Amino acid sequence: MPGADTGRSVTVLDSDGTPIAALIHDPALDSEPELLESAAAAAQLAIDNARLQAEVRSQLREVRASRARIVEAGDRERRRVERNLHDGAQQRLVTLSMALGMIRDRAGGSAPAGLARELDDAIVELRGAIGDLRRLARGIHPAILTNEGLGAALESLAARCPVPVAVRYEAARCAAAAEVTAYFVVAEGLANIAKHAHATSATVTVTQHGGGIRVEVADNGAGGVCTETGSGLRGLADRVAAIGGTFGIHSAPGRGTRLIAELPGDAR
Repeated sequence: MPGADTGRSVTVLDSDGTPIAALIHDPALDSEPELLESAAAAAQLAIDNARLQAEVRSQLREVRASRARIVEAGDRERRRVERNLHDGAQQRLVTLSMALGMIRDRAGGSAPAGLARELDDAIVELRGAIGDLRRLARGIHPAILTNEGLGAALESLAARCPVPVAVRYEAARCAAAAEVTAYFVVAEGLANIAKHAHATSATVTVTQHGGGIRVEVADNGAGGVCTETGSGLRGLADRVAAIGGTFGIHSAPGRGTRLIAELPGDAR
């Protein structure tokens, strides 16, 4: 604070009796209390605004961190459920299918025709149930993503899509949260193309973007899509935002649709 011989005066601002700032000014203003009061009020307002903005920024950081923790916890639970399905229910169904096949083979030609048909039907049903269970597990969490990486997982999605899909993957491995989010962006995009776009072709492109990755799903279909048209796209936008990424849709009617997600490589 300026001393008495500096030719400056000090007006201290306080909040509930606690000093929070000081106005340093010309001593001539000491005789202008109304002017000093106005300056003090303006300074007080600026300080309060700065404090409120700091509180909002802090709360926003905490909300973002909380959303990221929720996404991470959800992904851990998805992986756990997928492992349980794969190592538990799926293996038991496979074992049962093999056991029925062995019973049928042992019975051979001595088994009544009706029983043989019933065994064959049961085996077919079991194999169908195993396929359904594998698709369910893949939808919960794709094991191929963990075992072989994002590129292989996207090729698998493209192969299952009824619309021809070209995949271009030119990115390095990044955080698991970003790769899982990228996978679900592509999965939802291709599902929408198959159901609604009336497209004849689609592309999936993943490239490096700064320290992260950029994911684009495009088609040549009807267009006219926005995030308000379906809960799946709204959920994607929320998930991308939760890990600090950005999500956008370009979809003019009659000109196809592009979903674009930019995801940080260090997402947690």
